[in-house]
Amino acid sequence: MILVTGASGTLGKEIARQLTLGKKSFRCLVRKTSDIKELESLGVNLCYGDVTDRESLKQSMEGVTSVLSTHSLGLQKKGITYWDVDYRGNLALIQSLLQNGGGKYVYISSLGASLASSFQLYRVKQLIEDALKISGLNYTVFRPSGFFSDFTMSANMVKKFHLYPSMGWGDHKIQGIDVGNVAHCIIDSLTNNKANNAVFPAGGPEILTFKGVAATYSKLLRHDVRILPIPTGLQKSVGWLVDSLTSYRYEIQGFIEAFSHDSTCDNASLLSTFDISLRTFEDYLKDFLVKNSSPQADF
Repeated sequence: MILVTGASGTLGKEIARQLTLGKKSFRCLVRKTSDIKELESLGVNLCYGDVTDRESLKQSMEGVTSVLSTHSLGLQKKGITYWDVDYRGNLALIQSLLQNGGGKYVYISSLGASLASSFQLYRVKQLIEDALKISGLNYTVFRPSGFFSDFTMSANMVKKFHLYPSMGWGDHKIQGIDVGNVAHCIIDSLTNNKANNAVFPAGGPEILTFKGVAATYSKLLRHDVRILPIPTGLQKSVGWLVDSLTSYRYEIQGFIEAFSHDSTCDNASLLSTFDISLRTFEDYLKDFLVKNSSPQADF
């Protein structure tokens, strides 16, 4: 039995879709507050619980031999932190899998994971990678640079105002990847011996910039889309102000700092291990615009 955590997220839903197509035996761990409409439409086996609640994990982990850990806290909120969700939550799952007799643990980390990072989430992710390496479990870690879906979060602004918001002046490099490609590799890693006890940087086939993303929107929408630069200094100042004035530390400064640097990787190990053809951003964006009704798009 496979357990998918973070199943209501972008990656989790795609994993559930591909597992369903492959007729795999799995269940999805979701919270009672999760949006599960897409999961329900797939007819998947849902179990309600929370990685921060060890009691709720007991039923979820019954008979589980593989964990696909995709859950992660976006930004810290009052009363819940990266240490609760990303650190203790994963440690609880690792311990539960060991109690089940061991098995496979697939963990979604980040390309920026490092104990030296100014972003607490990246430090936590590195700690979980380190914990897996000494756990005795068979593990595979994927370190995505970012997903193409990150570039469509501002699609409405692009359509209405022909502007694409950019961190800095648009030259920041990021090697985004299609979520379907990552889900394919995650599922394949369950039975691919070459993926055992390995860490894979995961980036797309091209290095993107915000200027390049805007140019791709321009090409497909057939009108000029310009970047709306938000200077890094201004972002950091706002982050410092929010962090200073709130009673609870949101770590917005760390979030901004982490995403103000280039994020690229060498895909050689990913491509040599998994049978996969990496999707381009233009191909992804074309499908996205079709699905989201852009009658002016040039297809």
